[in-house]
Amino acid sequence: MARRRLRGWQPPLENINSLVATGGPRLLARARELVVTNGYAANACEAFASNLVGDGIKASSLISDPALRDGIQRLWLAWTDEADADGLTDFYGLQAMVAREMFVAGECFVRIRPRRLEDGLTVPLQLQLLQSEMLPFEKTEELSGGRSSRNKRTMAGATCGRPRNWPASMGR
Repeated sequence: MARRRLRGWQPPLENINSLVATGGPRLLARARELVVTNGYAANACEAFASNLVGDGIKASSLISDPALRDGIQRLWLAWTDEADADGLTDFYGLQAMVAREMFVAGECFVRIRPRRLEDGLTVPLQLQLLQSEMLPFEKTEELSGGRSSRNKRTMAGATCGRPRNWPASMGR
């Protein structure tokens, strides 16, 4: 019976990167439309996000001084409310949004946005989510300018690695 069902299925024998470059935008549009209009897809997306994120990253300091540890914990909790640069949600909501975007598009970019002290934030740092459509699917290139291949790598549309001025001790 399986032979009859699969008889007409002729999958392409191309490299996955070339398939994504040519059909990626249409595939992504279809995936986004399905999650909006199909209850099963929407439930699958929410289940994926819930199982991946759970309650989210909950920081707890290992500092032995109780007063300092309490101060750091209060600062963390205050920052989580201000973490979203777009002002739509908090840090935990951002984690769920990233998980949903991973389910639908396969990737999500998080832009680290240092802020001025005059902005009045508890911690002068916010995170901004960028959808995968911000980068063209078909753009791939080799890096030049003497950049080390160890710190940078090129994928379909994106250069990944440590941000500029990121301490080497912090890793990727």
